[in-house]
Amino acid sequence: MSKQDAATSISASIADVQSSPDTRHIAIDKVGIKDIRHPVRVKDRSEGEQHTVATFNMYVNLPHDFKGTHMSRFVEILNL
Repeated sequence: MSKQDAATSISASIADVQSSPDTRHIAIDKVGIKDIRHPVRVKDRSEGEQHTVATFNMYVNLPHDFKGTHMSRFVEILNL
């Protein structure tokens, strides 16, 4: 079995708790990741590029009908 097939098999067998309905109906104002450090490229005044590290806070509001959020997707956004 290839690594890809194994990963797909494991993913298929793990329940997606974050997307399942929440019967408690409790909304949370702010869930996410705080103080994540990530490399970034910034243009300087001479239109050159500088490499540095930035600190990010990434949050969402969690509606009352969800149990959680996919926080790993927050990091994926930084890689775009």
